[in-house]
Amino acid sequence: MIKKLFDKPKVIGLIADVNTGKSNLIYHIIDNLRSEGKFKLYTFGLRKEIPSAVTINSVAEMESIQNSILIIDEMMTLFDLDNRKVKKEIENTLRLINHNNNILLLCGLGENFKKFLSAKVDIFIYKKIKFEDLINGSKVKNVLMAYKGDERGTTILNLAIDEALIFDGVHYSKIDVPYMKDYDTKKDNVSIVVPKPVRKKVPRKVHEKVVKRD
Repeated sequence: MIKKLFDKPKVIGLIADVNTGKSNLIYHIIDNLRSEGKFKLYTFGLRKEIPSAVTINSVAEMESIQNSILIIDEMMTLFDLDNRKVKKEIENTLRLINHNNNILLLCGLGENFKKFLSAKVDIFIYKKIKFEDLINGSKVKNVLMAYKGDERGTTILNLAIDEALIFDGVHYSKIDVPYMKDYDTKKDNVSIVVPKPVRKKVPRKVHEKVVKRD
């Protein structure tokens, strides 16, 4: 399924709430594609280093990339959408995706996908997400609200952490996402609240009274 999504130049949006397995899905996508063949990979915002991938640090760098897959995580760190100048740069860069023969995977929260940005997305991948975080009138929200599967509640798309919903422009499909242990940057986190040690009560010894007999 994933290989079919990455078949030609396009923009793919990965939309998810915090702590819903977004990063795990990104690493699964990379691992799956690499099992299928070779490709040039550029990334931004990934916490775990990917062998042979090139890290970029600006929107301008994206414009010089050709014949590659680009994965942008934490996209609001790279895209200052409140800055009109940067917003214009992003629009121009997205127009070059097809021209430069690239596939772009944009990853972020629902609120990150502004109307102009979500309008550029060709394929949508959803993790668990609250509808209130999606921007009214955006393509990202309209596509999700049109979905009538059992996972869609009144206020939330209630997917398990190992599931994702894909809309390829025609059909909706749900996929299972395996746990990528080698890429889990949170697995060694210590507990913030540590349970108090439980003290065991030691029963008191009952001393027998010695009764003297005359």
